[in-house]
Amino acid sequence: MPTVPEPKAEGGARQGARRAAPKAAKVAQLAVRLKIHLGDKSMLMAEATIPASYSFTHKKGHLQYNQTIRAEDIRELAIESYRSRRVSAAKDGEVYEFEPATIRIELKDGQVFKLNYLFKDLRMLKARNADGSFSVFAYFADTWKANSWQERPAAAERPREGASALTRSAHPAAYTRLEYFEPAEKTPAAGEAQDR
Repeated sequence: MPTVPEPKAEGGARQGARRAAPKAAKVAQLAVRLKIHLGDKSMLMAEATIPASYSFTHKKGHLQYNQTIRAEDIRELAIESYRSRRVSAAKDGEVYEFEPATIRIELKDGQVFKLNYLFKDLRMLKARNADGSFSVFAYFADTWKANSWQERPAAAERPREGASALTRSAHPAAYTRLEYFEPAEKTPAAGEAQDR
């Protein structure tokens, strides 16, 4: 039997070969100076690179709106509560994962938005200050063991099946609030004294 060469498409690619998926558009980034509030009530001043804008939907009255805000217009982003989910149980305790459930965003012009999720780009924040580079997280895990939480002993009781799985108590190292959102080039470098 004679062999027939496989047909080729223009450009030399074989017919039926997979084409590369179109690249996602790059999101513009902005270097900002932030005041980071942690669950243990401490605060850090740092610089981070975050998306220059955020798009989301929110509800006002009976209408749903699409909104896009610039990062530099945000005055404060606060995590007001966390949703818990049991991820494993063993003899040494029950492990729960805590995700931000209620987020309050206040803009510098006074507008306030409430969301039931945190932007994906802000779940983990890579930042730097005079002490070096670090990462802080908006989500965390904790273990319920011997009638208390391992990482948050002062937190409320363990979530019960069928009950509301929301809590306000954050992990000591998780960030709970971000403030300032000033472009880094408009502010003193991280770690510089600000006594004026």
